[in-house]
Amino acid sequence: MLFRFGFRFVRRALEYRKQRLLLSFSALAIAAALATVLFGIYETVERRMRDEFRSYGANIAAVPVSGKTVPLALAAAAEKLGAAAAPFLITSAGSTVVAGFVPSKTADMTSYWHMQGSRGIGPGECIAGETLAARLHLAIGSQTPICTVKGIVSTGGAEDQELLVPFETAASLAGIHDAASIIEIRAPGDKVDTIRAALAKQFPAADVRTNLAVARTESSVVRKIRASLFLLTLVILAITTLCVTSNFSEMVIERSKEIGILKALGGVERGIAALFVSESAALALAATIAGYAAGLFAAAAIGREVFGGVFHVDANWLVFAGVAGVMLTVAAIATAIAASRIWTIQPAIILRGE
Repeated sequence: MLFRFGFRFVRRALEYRKQRLLLSFSALAIAAALATVLFGIYETVERRMRDEFRSYGANIAAVPVSGKTVPLALAAAAEKLGAAAAPFLITSAGSTVVAGFVPSKTADMTSYWHMQGSRGIGPGECIAGETLAARLHLAIGSQTPICTVKGIVSTGGAEDQELLVPFETAASLAGIHDAASIIEIRAPGDKVDTIRAALAKQFPAADVRTNLAVARTESSVVRKIRASLFLLTLVILAITTLCVTSNFSEMVIERSKEIGILKALGGVERGIAALFVSESAALALAATIAGYAAGLFAAAAIGREVFGGVFHVDANWLVFAGVAGVMLTVAAIATAIAASRIWTIQPAIILRGE
């Protein structure tokens, strides 16, 4: 009989208190959607920010301790450790500074270069720095003693005064083989110190340095973004808890007569409170499904706008499990706070209609 009344208790809530349940459902669904977005971004923000910072240049540089070059084997060793490595060889042709580089290896680390013309060059072709081009009156298509100008570059650095040629061309001009003037390395942010130490140990003739300006800024930005997302999630969940608590508190007050009857029939406070908790748990699960679906599309849209790329919906069941767990916890806490009123309801007073 008590079980039958408990079933009626839940059913009557769905039939006669739709407005309050809908309000609670909406609050939980919105919170679930926002949690999905924040959890999804929190999980991928480090990788995405690392990709963004990759374009700002190397976070490790290897230069000679003595002499003029470092072995190209260092670049190969860095790549085996999971880093990207781009060797540069500085030489000259007459009074012109010539820098040899490998276009395919430098593309990701030099996307901030402002290019006119083509970045990809082959044998007999080059890119002129903006300052050098102005001084020598070079334009795209101009001929120099060693190459044809295919592009003009502006970086705000030493490259503006250099003639950039394929690495093999610079090596031929300098008469150097299997060596570079400097090797710029882009290591994953969490492995910078490990990779730098490994390379320094393996190649004692090279001075392997960390570019602190890039490495520390990258770590600091990622840490601050993740902290902000975490705090924002806590604020959203706190607001949702208050909203659901308020709604269920009103429902407890409105259903005092039903609660009084249940207690008069022998129902204990914990069992009656469990009815409210099960009611809110079912509501939380339904809200999680709806909110997660909406959050997936919102996260994809935000990811495309902030980080670029294509619109990609990434369903991650770990994120769904996390969102569901958080929503159930929020609903349980909110309902437990509201259900504490059950212990104060006196069946005799309720049944007398007072």
